[in-house]
Amino acid sequence: MKKIIILLILAFNMNAQVTWQVKTNSSQKWFYQDGDEFNNPVIDENKWAFGMPWGNIAMVQDLAFSRNNLSVENGIASFIAKKENISAHVNEWEIKPKYLEKSGKKVVDGMYDVNYTAGMLSSKRKFKYGYFELRFKANEEKGIWPAFWLFGGEPNEEIDFFELKGERENQVHVDVHCPKGCKDFRGGFLNLKKNWGAWLKTNESLASGWNVISGEWQPNYVKFYLNGQPIAYFEGDFKTYQYLFINTSVAKDNEAFNPGPDEKTKWPNSFDVDYVRIWSKEDTVYNMKDKYQMFEATPQTVSNNDLFSTELKRKVNYIYNKNELNSEVGTITLLPVFYNKYSLSFLGKNFGKIQVEVFDRFDKKVAGTEIENLEYYLLDLSALETGPYIIKIMVLGQTLTHNIPVLNAEKFGEIKD
Repeated sequence: MKKIIILLILAFNMNAQVTWQVKTNSSQKWFYQDGDEFNNPVIDENKWAFGMPWGNIAMVQDLAFSRNNLSVENGIASFIAKKENISAHVNEWEIKPKYLEKSGKKVVDGMYDVNYTAGMLSSKRKFKYGYFELRFKANEEKGIWPAFWLFGGEPNEEIDFFELKGERENQVHVDVHCPKGCKDFRGGFLNLKKNWGAWLKTNESLASGWNVISGEWQPNYVKFYLNGQPIAYFEGDFKTYQYLFINTSVAKDNEAFNPGPDEKTKWPNSFDVDYVRIWSKEDTVYNMKDKYQMFEATPQTVSNNDLFSTELKRKVNYIYNKNELNSEVGTITLLPVFYNKYSLSFLGKNFGKIQVEVFDRFDKKVAGTEIENLEYYLLDLSALETGPYIIKIMVLGQTLTHNIPVLNAEKFGEIKD
């Protein structure tokens, strides 16, 4: 049995997955920490729980989250909403007595009848601070309510990177929830107190193609991005570690995020996710051992001109802090898509011409290309000899660098049993 690839992987550091937040005069490098490319046909239950950590019933919505409402195919995870009447187990702490009294419904032997089911994943790991990124495709069905969010439990700290509604297909909602401060935000007309958060219009339907929503959570602020462009800024701190959630759901008339579905809503329908990635400022990798192939299928789901499709149509002034956000240009992400090929993806605008160069350990330039007006580029280094290299990306007068290995079996020689 050949051992080349295993030996090469052990010989070099494979932590070549990084992203840079590029600003007009500076940049911030982020290192991959966790996430899912959804390249396996089954959900990784070491990483994810189906439903919420505390249960699967959204009683006020007459909805249950079910593992049967998740499917993975061709590198895409589909979160499916269905109109179906089932009886589902409800935990005591999920019961809403006032709603039962109002609706006339009952819990019988720990079971509750729902009208809808939906797909949700919640992380088994909690996070505190980082850069959170999701590539998604929404739908246009009335009453459908997808979301990508963090929740810390008590004391009820929550960051909603986005919430969507099918009938508002060209809008994205950003929000935060916290014990104090979120409802005392000053802004808007006359600088009056109001809740932080808003619906933001896009120039195209979020169901017409793929898009990337991102959030940077740091001490004292959260920044929100659509396709690398800043869309909102919240000034405030969240103290608790938080679970990460991806889900679709079904709204209800006269309740939160109404209206609900109507007779024209098509069932089942899906909210599709290509990947979720969590990045950290620290160069440490969580649970990445022997996972050098995790991004291998990326070129099958991402190509130039389909990484994202829309942009913000109009900023909402009271949640858009020009001093904090106007210098943001976008992100450049470097990923290994096998052991001698690397991808570069570009979220944002106004990068101009980007020069990419690769140098060997003797500081000799061995590869290079110029990139302009591209969203995705595949850098093939398979002609190079095995060894450590440095990639340099010149953009906006800055030089972004990272160490990368080339692990070329044909130029390394074979070792057999």
